[in-house]
Amino acid sequence: MKDILNKTQLVDYFSEGAKKRNQWRIGSEYENLLFDLSNYKSVPYSGKKSILAIFSELIKNKWKPVKEGKNILSLIKNKKSITLEPGLQFELSGDAVKNIHQTCSEVGTYIQELKIVCENLGIGLLSNGFAPTARLNQIFKSPKKRYEIMRKYMPRVGNNGLDMMHRTCATQVNLDYSNEKDYIKKTKLIATITPVAVALFSNSPFKEKKLNNFLSYRTHIWQNTDKNRSGIPSFFLDESNSFERYVDFALEVPMYFIIKNNQYINCAGENFGDFIKGNLKNLKNKKATLQDWENHISTIFTELRLKKYLEIRSADSCSSSGICSVPAFWTGLLYNEQALEKGLEYVKNWKYSEVYNAYLEVPKKGFNTLLKNKKIYEHAKILVKFSAFGLKNRKQIDNKGNDESIFLKDIYQFLDNKQSPAQRLISKYKSEWKKDIFKIFDEEAF
Repeated sequence: MKDILNKTQLVDYFSEGAKKRNQWRIGSEYENLLFDLSNYKSVPYSGKKSILAIFSELIKNKWKPVKEGKNILSLIKNKKSITLEPGLQFELSGDAVKNIHQTCSEVGTYIQELKIVCENLGIGLLSNGFAPTARLNQIFKSPKKRYEIMRKYMPRVGNNGLDMMHRTCATQVNLDYSNEKDYIKKTKLIATITPVAVALFSNSPFKEKKLNNFLSYRTHIWQNTDKNRSGIPSFFLDESNSFERYVDFALEVPMYFIIKNNQYINCAGENFGDFIKGNLKNLKNKKATLQDWENHISTIFTELRLKKYLEIRSADSCSSSGICSVPAFWTGLLYNEQALEKGLEYVKNWKYSEVYNAYLEVPKKGFNTLLKNKKIYEHAKILVKFSAFGLKNRKQIDNKGNDESIFLKDIYQFLDNKQSPAQRLISKYKSEWKKDIFKIFDEEAF
């Protein structure tokens, strides 16, 4: 790739991500924890009962391995990929599909395939926002070079970076924008209602075999990981929001590394703007390319981040109840113009300070968090109605005549019971499970 000569190229990079409405697609990323069925402990990278054993079986199913050096770190098949997170969490990155029927079918097929392979090896799958029993020193680590650099850097910038890397799991949704104006509208709504989404999809109430006094401990972990690259940037809610403003923000985010000749070079803490000028300490006179830019923006971990699409990162990894409802919630709000306008009208007077304060409180208080003098529970009911409206009006119908709003059924249950997934787990832990945390592996695993 050619060297980056000016900031305009970086702005154009995001402008080029714009797509016509009929080209908009939905991408989803699902992370799972793996555990040994015999003792509920974490699974290592290699060995008889391991990540490599799973990969070996999936390769027989026509998944193709992707290596870094001698290590297999991911698999690809039909525009889908399985990658390893730092603590050997599995992440499925699905194909970009047209509707929620397709994304739900896709992940259902993937989970079924993975479940069969894992069960034959004595391995289980759990979707939860935070590893419920394992201590940090009991988690096996991915050998990926990128993560080795991050492990050294994380403790310098926050208290919980290593926990974030090795013990958390999320559900992410990737959506498109048609132009900069559309990007501005969508990012404003996404950022503003992030506390609502956190409350709806909270699913991490345990740590090291006990209640951790949070509903979304994963979100709390992120809030204490690295304030330079996480949280909710204020410009998403104000008049300065633009592609250029995001570029300015990304340029100020400290670097982790660069990749040259398939080798990772540690540049942790350095400035990407200096890289553009050829002034990196560890790589003198080498200038940044757009590939370097792509790598750099992938190390931004805000609740909403921009690539050549919007990546929404506010949901804990949920069990089957969240697999389809998370992308459905966001698709309904953002892919129907009337629903988007309803949402923006609803939050037009929400100030950043109010939103951010709710964001800080919501991991612990959940639906009871106050925002604009109302509990988030009340806001959630209204926003879910807007989402249902949007999904119905998209008129994406399956072969049984159902539109996409059927995938909100789990959210309706959360709201009817006034219980997020985390609150349901806490209730089971205190009553049915009689505080036996290991029941989570028996009852909540796939």
